[in-house]
Amino acid sequence: MPEASNTNKKEMEDIKSGVEGVLSDVPEPSGETMPETAEMPDTTYSGEEGGGFDYDIPEQYSQQPAGPAPQQLDAERVHEIIEAVVNEKWDEMAGRLGDVAVWKEKVSNDLIATKQEIVRIREDFRNLQNAVLGKVREYDTGMKDVHTEMKALEKVFEKILEPMTANIKELSRLTEDMKKIRK
Repeated sequence: MPEASNTNKKEMEDIKSGVEGVLSDVPEPSGETMPETAEMPDTTYSGEEGGGFDYDIPEQYSQQPAGPAPQQLDAERVHEIIEAVVNEKWDEMAGRLGDVAVWKEKVSNDLIATKQEIVRIREDFRNLQNAVLGKVREYDTGMKDVHTEMKALEKVFEKILEPMTANIKELSRLTEDMKKIRK
């Protein structure tokens, strides 16, 4: 039984190395080499429905003896080997990637936190906007009050200014008169 296990392991390693492109002891197709002057088979496409490519194979190629027959593996054994290779590659890839579910959960949590932060920032912006608008309204009200007070002050000055200038002129005249008398 250990010998069968070693054979299976060897087969699996051969298949893996063939998949990875490292198989160095691949048998040659046949001992014969193709003559340099031999013509390549003519491939033409027939446009008929259900047609396809027609191959004219020269006789020298069709009469070649087949090389050594490859070792026959039953389909179940091939399936087991392929499944083992795929599982091994999957485990290797999963090991490099880490746990996708954990990553997905972390990204999901980050996304939710980001959305909550955006909502909070929007609310802060609305509050700031309302505060600025409130200050602008206060400023506007203050400016209207100042304007009203300035108008009232202007009217008061209009009423006071004329009598005051008349009084100043009178005082000025009286001062001049007193200076003249003293001299």
